[in-house]
Amino acid sequence: EPTGSGRRQAKYRVELPGYPILGDGKSDNQNHAIIFLRGIFSQCIDANQGGYFEQMLMLPCVLGEFRTMERGDEAAKQIIGLPEHITSDIGSVGDFAAGSEVAFGTILQRTYSVLGARMHYGHPDIMNKQYMMQQGGVSKATKTINLSEDIFAGMDFTLRGQGRSIKHCEYFHVAKGRDLGFNTVLGFFSKLSSGAGEQILTRQMFRLGQLLHLPEALTFYYAHVGFYVTQGLVSASMPILVFAWTVVLAADCEGTFQSFENYCSSVPAAEAMAQLLSIWYSWVIFLFLV
Repeated sequence: EPTGSGRRQAKYRVELPGYPILGDGKSDNQNHAIIFLRGIFSQCIDANQGGYFEQMLMLPCVLGEFRTMERGDEAAKQIIGLPEHITSDIGSVGDFAAGSEVAFGTILQRTYSVLGARMHYGHPDIMNKQYMMQQGGVSKATKTINLSEDIFAGMDFTLRGQGRSIKHCEYFHVAKGRDLGFNTVLGFFSKLSSGAGEQILTRQMFRLGQLLHLPEALTFYYAHVGFYVTQGLVSASMPILVFAWTVVLAADCEGTFQSFENYCSSVPAAEAMAQLLSIWYSWVIFLFLV
């Protein structure tokens, strides 16, 4: 009912027990909205995402990925993973951010899917709504610990077993735009690394570490917190390598010091260091080939 001040008079009021926002707004809204969805499948699209008309023509093919020979097959695919097409690849910073997203959405997730450790990473993924409602929603909404809220849908889905699988398809993608500023890109990567660190504290990560087989466990480790541990070791190895090489070269004997000639090797320190590094990197290349 309108009032004289231009506002409407409320007929009914709902008394809330406290502050209504319990977790992050995005995950709370997704879990709240899933009960109002019609149909079987859900796709939670971000506000900065959009679909191409040509891609929508292939949507029936994506929905056909859920079909199986038998009705009610428990081993049916209930999550279809899809990549994102980053459209904000303008400038060096935007191109760097878009390139990392392309690598993660194509070759990395493709590998994770084959090895059985792909989870739910992005909003283009299409999920079975009924399965998501059975496991408490498409996201986890606890503040701080569920900073990377989307991935927990894949974790809970995998923990329920019964031969459930997550398939990754690349013939269908959704456009996505992001800010191009350096601070914005840095903040996004900081969110990813912080979310990976918070995942270690969750019960889903603990249970998956106990249930997954060794190939899946190693892939799952490197796909999440292990990637950042590796990056930290790589970042720390470069100054250590430069320091070690500097020490070896500085300790090399010169021909002008006659008193040290009896203790000097016939091989210079630079050549010995180069041989050592060649052996190291030959083993590293072998591991990458395997």
